[in-house]
Amino acid sequence: MKIKHDMHTHTTYSHGKNTIAEMVEQARKIGLEAITISDHGRSHPMFGVRKKNFAKMRAEIDVLNQKYDDIDIYLSVESNLTGADGSIDIGDEEKKYCDWISVGYHYGYIPASIKDIFVFALPNYAALLLPFLRKAVIGMNTRAYIKMMERYQIKLITHPGDKMPIDIEAVAKAAAKHQVILEINPRHGHLSAAEIKIASQYPVDFAINSDAHSIVALGDLRNAPEIIKAAGIPISRIINITE
Repeated sequence: MKIKHDMHTHTTYSHGKNTIAEMVEQARKIGLEAITISDHGRSHPMFGVRKKNFAKMRAEIDVLNQKYDDIDIYLSVESNLTGADGSIDIGDEEKKYCDWISVGYHYGYIPASIKDIFVFALPNYAALLLPFLRKAVIGMNTRAYIKMMERYQIKLITHPGDKMPIDIEAVAKAAAKHQVILEINPRHGHLSAAEIKIASQYPVDFAINSDAHSIVALGDLRNAPEIIKAAGIPISRIINITE
């Protein structure tokens, strides 16, 4: 099992260790057919991509696509889910530079509004310490993901269920409806084999990505083959993998 297209990678434009050019060179070296650069959305105060840098990233990638004919290079962003209403931290002025958008949930982001600090962010942190909140938080998070897919044109949800619990069946059903790919991210442990089994009841596509923050990790499947085997789904359900 091998990745053809690593759809989730980070560079020095956020908190990766290598430049776009270095990541592309490594991708060519290990035989990838395509790579997507997907640095973090702007609501991360320490390492989110600044708006002004999207044009620079687009220009770099365009030059590299002209230079190489053995690999396709795409620009995305791993935007953050920032509000209970499905808000994400990317605007039209950034979208115009991206080939497509992915979304994930992370710690340390700036919520979409003051209200979301109290009704979205803090409940997720509190549920880590207070298990009795978990059921309510799962419902809230699941609704947020579904609203996000209804509001925005999203290609990929990164590590769904990581850092914020969700009802994976409801999210997978919505993802199938809106043609959103669910990521299997062995770096984070989500989707797990059990989650994949539940999600695979619906006609949703999956992708395995490295979430690489350096050239060393690019294309690394880690224990993904074991996860897929345990989940019992055919390789054809995973859009970026070859046997």
